[in-house]
This record gives sequence, C-alpha cells and structure tokens, in this order.
Amino acid sequence: MNEFLLQFIWQHKLFDTSKTLKTIDGKPVVIVNAGLLNSNAGPDFLEAKIIIDDTLWAGHVELHLKSSDWKKHHHQKDKKYNNLILHVVYEFDGDVETENKTHFPSIELKGYIHTDLLTKYDSLLTKQPFIACEKLINQVSTLTIVQQKERMLIERLEQKTDRIAHLLKQYKQNWQEVFYIELARAFGIQINQDAFEKVALHTPFNLFAKHKLNIIQIEAILFGQAGFLNEYFDDAYPNHLSAEYTALKKKYQLHGIDKSQWKFLRLRPANFPTLRIAQFAQLLYQSTHLFSQILEAKNVAEIEKLFQVTVSSYWLQHYTFQEISSARNKSLGQSFIHIIIINCIVPMIFLYGKMQGKENLCKHAIELLKQIPSEQNSIITKWQNLGIEMQHAEDSQALLQLKKHYCDAKKCLQCSIGYAVLKLKV
Repeated sequence: MNEFLLQFIWQHKLFDTSKTLKTIDGKPVVIVNAGLLNSNAGPDFLEAKIIIDDTLWAGHVELHLKSSDWKKHHHQKDKKYNNLILHVVYEFDGDVETENKTHFPSIELKGYIHTDLLTKYDSLLTKQPFIACEKLINQVSTLTIVQQKERMLIERLEQKTDRIAHLLKQYKQNWQEVFYIELARAFGIQINQDAFEKVALHTPFNLFAKHKLNIIQIEAILFGQAGFLNEYFDDAYPNHLSAEYTALKKKYQLHGIDKSQWKFLRLRPANFPTLRIAQFAQLLYQSTHLFSQILEAKNVAEIEKLFQVTVSSYWLQHYTFQEISSARNKSLGQSFIHIIIINCIVPMIFLYGKMQGKENLCKHAIELLKQIPSEQNSIITKWQNLGIEMQHAEDSQALLQLKKHYCDAKKCLQCSIGYAVLKLKV
C-alpha cells in the first residue's frame, strides 16, 4: 500500500461497498462526492461531500497511510488544513487536530479494501513483462482501450508541440523558420535528430533564400555547417563544396558543428546523415514556401508530392564523401516521408491550428495520421501480439506514448486500462 494507491481507491471508491463505512467512533458514513483530486499544495481532495451520521458535510479530505503521518507532515501547523471534514487513513493509530485545534472524524479503510486489489496492484508494480497488465488486458473493453489511445495521442501531440511553441517564442512567431528547424530535426530521424537540429539552429533559414538559385551553395552551407568539409578530398565535387563554404562562412560569420556529432554506426546507408543532408538541400532548393503549401494540402498524397525531390548526380553513386557505390535512385522514400509527416508536419499543423483558433486544422492533423500505415518496430509488434488493434499511425503513436510514459513508468493508476484491470473481479 502507498498513498497514491490509497488516493486512487478513495477517488474511485474501490473498497467493499457491501459494508457500511463507519468512522473510528462508529458513526455511519456515506460518500456523496469523494472530492476533486488536488495536485497542488494542501488537502488531497477538495470540495468533497460526505454524510456522517445523517449530517451532510462539505469540505476537504486528507489521506494518509497512518493517521500519525499527519504530524510527520506538519499539517497541525498548516492553516490550509483547517477546513477538513474527514481524515481517511489505511491504518488508524491516533487522533489528530488542525492548526486551530479542531478535531474531525477519521475513517480506517484497511478493513474495507479487497486483498485481491492489493495483490493485483503489487503484481503490476513488480512484474517485468512488456507491460504489467499484459495477461489481463484482453479482459478490458475495447471502448476503454480506444479512449485511452485517444487520450495518449493528444498527450503525445501536446508534448511535441511544447518544444515547437518554445521555438516560436524564441523566433518571434516565425513559422517558416521554426518549420525549417523542425523539418531538419525530422530528417535526422531519432539517432541524428539532435545534430541535424543544431545545424539548422546555427544556419538561419533566410540564408538559403539568398542562394535559392544555386544548389551547390546550398549544399556547401549545409555540409559545411555539419562539419563534413574540414578536410581535403580526392573528388572534385566535395572540394568545390569546401571552397564555396570557406567563402560563405567568412561572408556570413558562420559557425557549424563538429563532424563527430554525427552517427553512422548501425544505420542503413539510406539513412546515412550525408545522404539525408543532400536530400534536405534539394528540398530547400526545389521548394518555395513549403509550410504554406503543406497547410493547403488536403491529404497525405498531396504532401508526399511536395517531397518528391532528387539528389545531385554525385549522390546517385555515393552515400558518403569519397566512397563510391553502385548507382541507384536516392529520392525520399514513402516510408521516410511518412516519418516526417508523423514527427514534424502533424505537430506543426496541430499547433498552428490551436494557436490560430482553427479547430479544423487540429482535426486535419489527426486525420493525416489515419492516412498513414502504423509504424513498425519492436514495441508496436509486441502490442499487436497482445491483440491490440493497430490500423494506422494514430494507433501506433498513441501506444508508443502509453508504453513510454505510463507502462514503463508504472503509472497504472493514471491509466484507464490500469483502472479497468484493478476493478476486474473486485
């Protein structure tokens, strides 16, 4: 037993309702309203309504494992606890009083809580499977799971948009600049996203507008800022880029990042940062007002067309500088474009709609996820093995959020699925 579980049990009345609740001194208790869980300083539950011995009381409720914890927490010196109507404890070991010397009723819940619930909760916290409730989740209603996924998706979008909102504030609501930074981050996928973002942060977006007609200069700026041009090359192309960057660096007082920040290990060649930078350069070269065009796009197919870019001829036979490979198409693949839509475009559209008061854009952002197949990775596969439906990226994004921020963190009490599991057969 811990205080979080005790709060959860009180909030949802997960105790034996076949027994009449009674105070320590034997007065019958009826819970009209358990109160609102308080996440700030002060009593645990606010605005509760409790009938004690036929008298209706309205006020606050405090919970402790033991009533003696009251003094340990120094509540007897805190005026915020003067309006309590009830002290709910797991185990009663003595009366308490408020700062103004008022005494109030206490309930000991220990005898009203099913041991099955305590055992089940302990099992959720101590087991180390994929998710704690994996053996019971198939007994949870589809509606409960769907509602939890909907909540997780919005939470995930809000977390992603928090950092975007911070950038917008930093860049004085310049949506094009922030979109460029977020797009760069998405091009780095998970392993190189920080390095890609740093390049964008060190390289103002308006710099590319000044060299819009010259792909060599755009590539020179990006590869130079990424730290890939600080050596001599055998090939003419990278030496040309290096010479261009040397001049542009001096002209614009540029400062890039160190090459060591990029990771190649365990990456497929198609995801090598050098190739992704070449593709990103072409996107900047071939696109005009890209964020505005994306806002006007009606569906995923129209967005995909905006990302149909080629690479410079050098990169058709290279994944890195110097090392030649067999010639092949190096355009952006559909699955990679989907990653960009999921991690950059959807959060940007969602936040834009939210900040501009355009709810239709928020709904459109979520609708885009429904047009993209579910992501495929080990976590998603394990969810599917448990029989959880995975129709599209809306599902996979929601379940990635649930796994990382709730299942792994053992926040079963804050999850409607966990709540449903704890109620089973209780």
